Amino acid sequence: MNTYTIAEVSAKFGLPISTLRYYEEIGLLPNVARDGKNRLYNQDNLDRLAAICCFKDTGMTLKELQTLFQYEDQDHDLNEVVDLLQTHCRRVEDQLVLLKENQRHIRRKLQYYTDIRDAQLNHQPHPDWNDYPLSKF
Repeated sequence: MNTYTIAEVSAKFGLPISTLRYYEEIGLLPNVARDGKNRLYNQDNLDRLAAICCFKDTGMTLKELQTLFQYEDQDHDLNEVVDLLQTHCRRVEDQLVLLKENQRHIRRKLQYYTDIRDAQLNHQPHPDWNDYPLSKF
């Protein structure tokens, strides 16, 4: 089985070494093997870290992650796991709606300023902001 050093895992996931140590300290990343003082990460550790990064990137707190993995690592009521994941999924869906709405505003501004630039290059009058209704984007 392949193993990876903490520096390799840090580079692979774009996380500081201190964060990897902290995740281990708080129980999010258990069962990291040691060779003397050096940590050796295996594929199970990398899979767990990928899950941690996924949930963190979508706004799950460390406390929620601890709760989730506590459920996974022990024999708990699966209803609690399902509830936690459903709640998180709803939050992510809400974030996506907000991001899409914000993207529409950004596209509107981008088009407006692109058209201003093009008008300047062609010695034309500047466009009117009112000609860019949000509904077009």
